[in-house]
Amino acid sequence: MKEKEEIMRIFILSFFLFFLFLSSCSTIRVEGNAKLVPHSPEYICKKVSEKRAYYLLWGLIPISNNSTEDIIPPGKDIRIETKFTGMDILIGLAANILIPTTISSMTAEVYICSKE
Repeated sequence: MKEKEEIMRIFILSFFLFFLFLSSCSTIRVEGNAKLVPHSPEYICKKVSEKRAYYLLWGLIPISNNSTEDIIPPGKDIRIETKFTGMDILIGLAANILIPTTISSMTAEVYICSKE
């Protein structure tokens, strides 16, 4: 009976640690001289740039510039999406497996939009 309990504890701890390494609380600062438009069917948007920001301690401390100011075209109607891409997950896994760290990344994509 004790062996089953020990196996279950190891399984639960492994499960928790696996998802802890995949999670983060990263933020992207949306800055720039442009007008943000809502996500709606009346706008047609085209992706023009993207930027990846890197963090320590699961997203608490930015170690790269996490502002969108340098990738936003001035004076345009834009939409910004932040997401974890497959590459962000691979970067986090590789960094945390090869060197025990808490490095993570997040991607911001900028879209120029126009009304239909």
